Amino acid sequence: HYDLGNDFYVAWLDPTMTYSSAMFGAGDDLEAAQRRKIAGIAARLDGARDVLEIGCGWGSLAATLAADGAHVTAISLSDEQLAWARAHHPDMAGSFVKADYRDMIGRYDGIASVEMVEAVGREYWPAFFDCIARCLRPGGRAALQFIAMRDDLFDAYARSADFIQTYIFPGGLLIRESEFRRLAAERGLEWADQADFGLDYAETLKAWRDNFDRAAEEGSLPAGFDQRFIRLWRFYLMYCEGGFRGGGITVSQVTLVKE
Repeated sequence: HYDLGNDFYVAWLDPTMTYSSAMFGAGDDLEAAQRRKIAGIAARLDGARDVLEIGCGWGSLAATLAADGAHVTAISLSDEQLAWARAHHPDMAGSFVKADYRDMIGRYDGIASVEMVEAVGREYWPAFFDCIARCLRPGGRAALQFIAMRDDLFDAYARSADFIQTYIFPGGLLIRESEFRRLAAERGLEWADQADFGLDYAETLKAWRDNFDRAAEEGSLPAGFDQRFIRLWRFYLMYCEGGFRGGGITVSQVTLVKE
């Protein structure tokens, strides 16, 4: 999914190359709303100087944290994303590391992870929280952004593969918030300051679809993406938008504090 090529994502993401929900304020365009979201995650880290980012995407959050004076270790398994991040943030190219969160050791003041947990699969949720608990210093803070399926819908959703799991994110699963809270508590991670903003994700997806449709009409998508793929991708964006507008799923930010 992430290795469809950087040129594909350049065609319809905003200039920050952020592939997760924005947070809209009055008058914000998509780029401003993405920068607002990034600032929100940074604020939750409360000035942490040594930060691990799990699932760094194309590097905008890591670059923002570094510009604020933090030493950042930003990990990903996507060669395409890492190549982009290193090329576009050359002053911190060494901060972008190909690594699996399950292998991470060391102690950090802060950990950031934006819409990463949905891709790891339910069987690895405990390992994800193990990583946070292992790598955070006492008193350290983790800032997470995650997509959750409504608890009363989760069991039916998890029993079979939906369109997203079949065509877009094989092996992925939206979280069940109650289960996530339990896993965090069992590892001494206090769940604090949750903010839900599902309708902002619907607006983000609409903006992405508008950009994608424009790119398809103008012929600015890279070669190799035929009409079948274009229809599938448009449906994916609309399918997700409908889920957020209907309230079955939401997106949230939360701070975890290590006791």
